[in-house]
Amino acid sequence: MVERPTDRLYGHRHLWVRVDDGEGVATVGLTDDMAERLPEIISLDMPMIDDELELDNDCLHMHLESGIKIVYSPLTGRVLEVNRDVLDNPELLHVSPYDSWLFKMEYDEEEELDMLMQASKYNQYLDQLSG
Repeated sequence: MVERPTDRLYGHRHLWVRVDDGEGVATVGLTDDMAERLPEIISLDMPMIDDELELDNDCLHMHLESGIKIVYSPLTGRVLEVNRDVLDNPELLHVSPYDSWLFKMEYDEEEELDMLMQASKYNQYLDQLSG
């Protein structure tokens, strides 16, 4: 079993969220599970700083050789920063998905965090998907 960082929450759409305690800010990235399943990522269309994101609405497009993979926001809120390193070199998402975050956002609805899973629950979820 893969050791996933326990300082993050995980979504059913294979994104991780690391919450900065007390600041209402979350860092968002792809899980290793999604990164392993994707072919080479050619480029990314990232959200813009100050974009308002809605839970489960598309927020990012990954251009793959086989087409476009749409990524859906794990939380509602406003984009504060995008990771320029990943934007310039999307391969980082395959090499180190837990170090290569996508964007940081200020989230509006703290209750939405309750819909995300701890690492152990995410592992069980993946087991159910493959079982």
